[in-house]
Amino acid sequence: MSDKEVHSEEALRGAFQRLFPGEAPRVARAPGRVNLIGEHTDYNGLPVLPMTLAHEVRALFSPRADTRAVLRNLRAEYGPAEFDAAGAPSPSPAGSWDNYVKAGLIGARQYAPGLPPAGLNLLVDATLPAGAGLSSSTALVVVAALAFLDAAGRAPASLRDRLRLASALAEAEHFVGTRGGGMDHAALLLGSAGQACKIDFFPLRVEHAPLPDDCAVVVCDSMVKAEKSGAAREKYNLNPRLCALACALVRRQLREDFGEDVPLERLGDLWFGPLCLTTREAENLFLAAVPEGRLALPEIARLLGLSPEAAARQYLPDVALPPEGVDLHARVTHQAAEYRRVEHARDALIANDPEAFGRLMVASHDSCRDNLGVSCPELDRLVDAALRAGALGARLTGAGFGGATVNLVWRDKTFSFIEEMARACYANHPGPPPVFIAETAPPAGVGELRG
Repeated sequence: MSDKEVHSEEALRGAFQRLFPGEAPRVARAPGRVNLIGEHTDYNGLPVLPMTLAHEVRALFSPRADTRAVLRNLRAEYGPAEFDAAGAPSPSPAGSWDNYVKAGLIGARQYAPGLPPAGLNLLVDATLPAGAGLSSSTALVVVAALAFLDAAGRAPASLRDRLRLASALAEAEHFVGTRGGGMDHAALLLGSAGQACKIDFFPLRVEHAPLPDDCAVVVCDSMVKAEKSGAAREKYNLNPRLCALACALVRRQLREDFGEDVPLERLGDLWFGPLCLTTREAENLFLAAVPEGRLALPEIARLLGLSPEAAARQYLPDVALPPEGVDLHARVTHQAAEYRRVEHARDALIANDPEAFGRLMVASHDSCRDNLGVSCPELDRLVDAALRAGALGARLTGAGFGGATVNLVWRDKTFSFIEEMARACYANHPGPPPVFIAETAPPAGVGELRG
């Protein structure tokens, strides 16, 4: 969704009444999120450290007498849509915004089995930009799920309910075609104003850490849009698939070492599963199991004891490896180091040590660029410019391939930092530079429209 125009709630109410006369709507809101550190770790069962954003996706909704979900959006680039909410929704073409509403309905049903097949009028608006790595897509999934649940009297009422809903929505968003983890859903449903949110997975667990009072978090948009449901989907899906391949190689190594199968569903199980390895032990295992350098599919298949065709069917059902091969070792190196960085970053927040936190952010960006290959020249230029402008730390945020950077800045230097970034990176940008100070927000919820 675009943030070119911010609609007041009065304008939103007026638009709803014109579209759905006589209805008395409620409003569902979901904040955005900016991930401070812990990138591409959630789907491996390793922790992340995001914060909520005051920029939000919101939707006015009212129940219908039939089973149609009638969807409207105040952003002109998102046309009207509707579908039958009684059955299993069929996906619309890739890139269609209504797929995220359908994913929200699927997740709501997983969370609340027996949810009655009721229709819904839904009018969506946002102050959160799309394609900027700030979780606008997941915010729409969460808003839709909360609307369907609230209309049926099944809205989450406790922390345990929110944990269950976050897990259900993380799985349901796969309907859109992207294979991510559960960070965004947990951050939006379980975040806290004024604090970062450290999230662990399998099982989902959340703890909060205070953000430093003397620092500000500043977001800079690269203006490179990477829509996860559109053309960038295969890029997003590649890293989770490659991590699954690396996990299979590690599983094979463990079988050789122990003479029996060791349960290992994801890389994070090395730390949190029955083995309870230290990070050094995990790194040594990676060295033994995953050869360094680029590997083509035939070589990976040989290591797994499979034919290339069988390996592709089992581990790469929706992506293709590049002809030059892939560096699986670099990816597991990132996982081990990023896990350590997240733990140290949480400790730095508790110790009120923003300089240490900033150094960890820079190391994370370097690894995202060099080991994962998810950065792009525009993001790298923003990070370099931010450090020259005095940021304590800077890194890409979100899944990469475009989107935004997140920067930690001394609060009394914030406006000079923004001015320097405007000169260095946005001199030719029409209008105000796409930079903002990130304020935290309460978690997603449903209530009455203000005013």
